[in-house]
Amino acid sequence: MRLIMIVALSVVLGACAGNRPVAPAIGTIPLVSFVLDDGNDTDYLLGKKIFAEQGAAACSAVTAGLINSHYHLTPDQIRGLRDAGWEIMSHTVSHPNLKSLSLAELDDELSRSKALLEGLGVTVNNIVYPFNKNDEQVRAATARYYRSGRGGTYAFNLGRTDPYFLKSFPIRHDLPLMKSYIDQAHADKSWLILYQHEIDTKVKVSDKQGTFNKGETVKLTPSGAVARYTTTHWFPIYGYHMYLVPLSGTPQAGDIIIGSSSGASARIDYTIYDEISQLGEMLRYIRATYPDMKIVTIDQGLDLLGFPKYQPPNTPAITEKKP
Repeated sequence: MRLIMIVALSVVLGACAGNRPVAPAIGTIPLVSFVLDDGNDTDYLLGKKIFAEQGAAACSAVTAGLINSHYHLTPDQIRGLRDAGWEIMSHTVSHPNLKSLSLAELDDELSRSKALLEGLGVTVNNIVYPFNKNDEQVRAATARYYRSGRGGTYAFNLGRTDPYFLKSFPIRHDLPLMKSYIDQAHADKSWLILYQHEIDTKVKVSDKQGTFNKGETVKLTPSGAVARYTTTHWFPIYGYHMYLVPLSGTPQAGDIIIGSSSGASARIDYTIYDEISQLGEMLRYIRATYPDMKIVTIDQGLDLLGFPKYQPPNTPAITEKKP
């Protein structure tokens, strides 16, 4: 019986691959989208404010199996992002490499993640492939449940783009590089999709005393900032690097970090990167330099470019005209 089901599913996926709607050409409107992968709670705690300050919204790609777990979004936070104009995307249930799954397992990850998220009262039209891993079989299966799928490939979306293989760049801690991507997207009138994970700050520390507890609240003096401790890495040449999630204020050089539960302490020598500041600067750069460049969610981008709406299998696709 299982063999019959797998064979039947193979036939259906093959049909989907051959019948996917032809994508319209991209190259008329410069667009940029920001996608935060995994469903970390910093999407809500930090990202919502960063984007709201520029009148923009991003996408939160939620791994459904991690909802309500430590440092991940709660159902109320997911709905709060939706209410702030964010798009909620699927990122599967368990974050597997979809290319490694059987057809039955692939179908389960795609369908159940959408059902779990929509059970919270949000609409889910698009998906991010974990690790950006996908192939024709994965894309064909995705077309049964979603309007599009985002992969990687470090490329712009331009020309005849397969909506089930949307290309993207990871956000690097290199603001000039990120601005150059924005410049190129505007010049080509292409669609730039950028992604990252938890929003945090990395600092170089010294005078470390004791061991911090993962997830504990830390207080910083004299700046008065409050943060969540994530982890510390030690490098033979560079010393200790600490990762913090700022909850209020901004960590500053010279601050003494004190753990609320561990009592551990360390002094900040300098900031290596600050993702809150960088995201804000990227958004301000777009607004000031390219007012005609639209900051859109994935679904909004698909609408503007005339991609078909999602249609359940066996339902004729409806192609909307470009605005």
